Amino acid sequence: MNESDNEKSEIQKEKKQDNAEKFETTKLKIGTLGNFVLATFIIIVIGTGALTYYLIHTAKMDYDKKYSDLTSNIPENESKNEVDTLANMIDSALTATNQTSNTTVTDSSEKKLMNESLVVLYNGLILDTSKMDEVTLQYIDSTAVESDKYVITYYSYENYSKKESSLGMLSSQVYDGLAKIDGVGKIAISEDYEAIPRAVKVVNTVPTIVSDNNLEIKDFDTIKTLIADLDGNGTEEYVLILANRTTGFSKIMAIDSQGKKIADLASIEKSKWKKDANTEYYLSITNVEIIDVDNDGIMEIVLEIPHATGNPTISLLKYNNGVMQGKTDIKCSLLSE
Repeated sequence: MNESDNEKSEIQKEKKQDNAEKFETTKLKIGTLGNFVLATFIIIVIGTGALTYYLIHTAKMDYDKKYSDLTSNIPENESKNEVDTLANMIDSALTATNQTSNTTVTDSSEKKLMNESLVVLYNGLILDTSKMDEVTLQYIDSTAVESDKYVITYYSYENYSKKESSLGMLSSQVYDGLAKIDGVGKIAISEDYEAIPRAVKVVNTVPTIVSDNNLEIKDFDTIKTLIADLDGNGTEEYVLILANRTTGFSKIMAIDSQGKKIADLASIEKSKWKKDANTEYYLSITNVEIIDVDNDGIMEIVLEIPHATGNPTISLLKYNNGVMQGKTDIKCSLLSE
């Protein structure tokens, strides 16, 4: 090998060495960049976590301060239950603020009470269900501007069951601009809730527990018994419709779950029938409906009380926790005053 070849060989070695050094340098730079990116990512994660912790901690301190400010005004002699109740109210408010929903959830135990928007009709006439009493059915003034508010969809009930809904229409005027609603059932309600939440059974006998505790029942030869858990406490009450075809006396009575009489609700004697009428009159099952007319979960006893002239009145009775609200022992008459 001559000197020229040696020089070329040395030059090639130097180039290879330079390339190797450049590769190592590039590799080092890449590694350093990767470490930098990794370190940056770790710093971001730690920073985010710290910020999140700070925000949560700050929110908790703010909540604790608000709670402390509210409870600091409560006298020391207030019971722990009242403080707990306040805390629950605050928690509920905070929870509600953080929730977004288009659905309103109502507790099943919450019942909507009677209000101005609820309309109840009995044979097309307005039935005032705001109180338990004997009430007069009301006509609608068809000349009034607001009379159209009664031309709405009603949910009808009759014979202890729900019927089809229908649009109620103002009838032709009865007299002096007064009208009623046509096209609806015996009892019609403007809102669609479960007006018969528990079954109502009809039998032609008297349960033994009732007859054993009410010996007077043997004096009647026509009997209907309505059985229903009126107040929803798990025990059934009884409504008896009794008639004596010999004496012409009939009555409706309520019995509790133990078979004891709650009250006589209504009655009519033969001497109170129309004297010029050929048809006998007895209070019957058609005089009674059992239905929740004010949407409080308790089924009322709705009694139709006959009168000699004009429309019947309605006796509303509510039985709850052993107490009967409403007018009882009504003496019916078909004689003109």
